[in-house]
Amino acid sequence: MSDSFLRNALRQRLRSVAIADDRRSGSLSITFDRAFPGFDGHFAEQSIVPGLCFIQLAVILAEEIRGQPTRLAEIVRLKSLKPIQPEESVNLALTRRNGRWQAVTTTPAGETVCQLLFTVKDA
Repeated sequence: MSDSFLRNALRQRLRSVAIADDRRSGSLSITFDRAFPGFDGHFAEQSIVPGLCFIQLAVILAEEIRGQPTRLAEIVRLKSLKPIQPEESVNLALTRRNGRWQAVTTTPAGETVCQLLFTVKDA
């Protein structure tokens, strides 16, 4: 699956995107329906969202906050804590500090799904 195909599939499923007035933070919500192409071939017996999707969501939100095309530069730290299955929703909160972005993905009930610290560059 190409990078642009995945980005488009994720963007189509976004339910909400909010950006702080100071453009240093933002949040988004997404539901992964059964037709989401990221499930294809990823644990066919019990599909889960690939971890790459949470990274890509964070980069998409960073791009929205920055207001310009953005690419991942470096993953400083990544911790996946809870698998997400078809029809589940998540919320992602993103904050920029000292040139790094910190993303925390949670379920609507507040369970942490993924924690990510990363940097970006212009696309």
